[in-house]
Amino acid sequence: MTPGHDEAAFTELYKAHYGAVRSYASACVPNSEVDDIVADTFVVAWRRFADMPDDWARGWLIGVARNVVRGRRRTSRRATNFVEQLINLRPADASGLEGDDVPLEDLEVLKRAFGTLKDSDQEILILAGPYDMSTQEIAVALGIKANAVGVRLHRARGRLRSASEAQVQDGGEAA
Repeated sequence: MTPGHDEAAFTELYKAHYGAVRSYASACVPNSEVDDIVADTFVVAWRRFADMPDDWARGWLIGVARNVVRGRRRTSRRATNFVEQLINLRPADASGLEGDDVPLEDLEVLKRAFGTLKDSDQEILILAGPYDMSTQEIAVALGIKANAVGVRLHRARGRLRSASEAQVQDGGEAA
């Protein structure tokens, strides 16, 4: 337990407001995502327990849940936009993806896999992918050295590949 955290008080907070947070999440996202939204909300509450207003804890928790939902939607949109940009903006021979020739289930797998990546991985893949920026251009955009871009890009591509494979295994989709 982290110093300064009152586990008993947090447990009471959780018991008192779990239903409200779950109800809010259920109204905002598909059932398959509700538990994740609730869990992420209470992780933030644990980390920021001292910042929570005593009299307005439920409102504060709903605000956190709202931010978690909004963050997931941004990630989902980013993943969708990334895949669409790969298809529409890149020459077919460079991207390996050519509009109608790519099975829809492959695109869905790629979208879901991209959505699981950290923001920093998504960002570098977007810059290197559909925008076809050079390593030096990406370095300038991100404020890092060109050799660091190469390493980060290589790692991000590996994580995307692994996430895609995991999506295929978890979802039973064809690769």
